[in-house]
Amino acid sequence: MSNTETKVQSEESQTPDITASFLSSITNKPVNVKIYDDFIYTGTLASIDGYMNIVLQNAEEIVRGKSTNTYEEIFIRGNNVLYISMA
Repeated sequence: MSNTETKVQSEESQTPDITASFLSSITNKPVNVKIYDDFIYTGTLASIDGYMNIVLQNAEEIVRGKSTNTYEEIFIRGNNVLYISMA
């Protein structure tokens, strides 16, 4: 095995650890979650799993730049998530 192959395998094995570390670091913090059709949800990240299923608390739904709804708690299915970022 070449040094390049070893380096690539090493970086690939660290990726899940980095992702899990980031996601656990933003739990219980304000986040933005963008899904398809220009929907953005802002709220406190209550939980997230390996499939990117997300539960937000005290969430606001924003569609095309306008607030449309608020939710005490909302579940967002992971296959709809485009990205998640800190608010």
